[in-house]
Amino acid sequence: MNQIKIPTSFNIELSFELAPFHKRMFAWLIDIVIILGYYYLVFELMAWYEAREQATKTADELHSSYNISYMWIIVSVPILLYHLICEISLNGQSIGKKLMHIRVISDNGSRPGIDQYLLRWLLRTVDFSITFFMGGLISSLVTKHHQRLGDLAAGTIVIDTKIQANIYDTVFEHIDSSYQPIYSRQQVMRLSDRDMNIIKGITANASRSGSYDNAITVSEKIRNALNITEYQEPFDFLQTLLNDYNYYANHK
Repeated sequence: MNQIKIPTSFNIELSFELAPFHKRMFAWLIDIVIILGYYYLVFELMAWYEAREQATKTADELHSSYNISYMWIIVSVPILLYHLICEISLNGQSIGKKLMHIRVISDNGSRPGIDQYLLRWLLRTVDFSITFFMGGLISSLVTKHHQRLGDLAAGTIVIDTKIQANIYDTVFEHIDSSYQPIYSRQQVMRLSDRDMNIIKGITANASRSGSYDNAITVSEKIRNALNITEYQEPFDFLQTLLNDYNYYANHK
């Protein structure tokens, strides 16, 4: 399976598994089924509504026809905006992508911005409609990171989340009110949200895989950067930073 390596602020590389073509295809098919299912349901409801209108129509037929046309426009909006709304609200996933465990991320490893989602969505017409699916298909097959034209323009990639943990979902950790931070605010708050999200991803990967190589490397770099001399085991040290960061973020 193809990988992409993204350097972090700690000068190490995080590996992401690129979503294989068959997962992207099945995700797309699932989304098509959902859209067609919605369209069929709406069509049946509108047909029922029109039939009722025909049975009770008054002399003002033109006005009735106008209302029905207006309703068709309204119910078509969710179909047009389906992918955009899903990817923004579900953190880079449509329902199909979620079921297939794949996700859209920025090509620097961070969460895409709304402008990236919007550009990616706008170019769906080029990838699929205008080129009869050939634009997106050929681009996904020939580009290094299997990006369709919308991905190339927006600076996004699609990764396999079932293999690689998501490192930027949230930095939030529940901290008990009695918690006492270990390191000073001046030290801990020099780290950014992105730094802490990377740390959280590394600790999650270490817990799941049992491999602590990245935790050891990152903990050493952070100790040097923050001038921390107190020793803790690398994994415990990173977890302490997460706890301290959440404490200070909520006790300003």
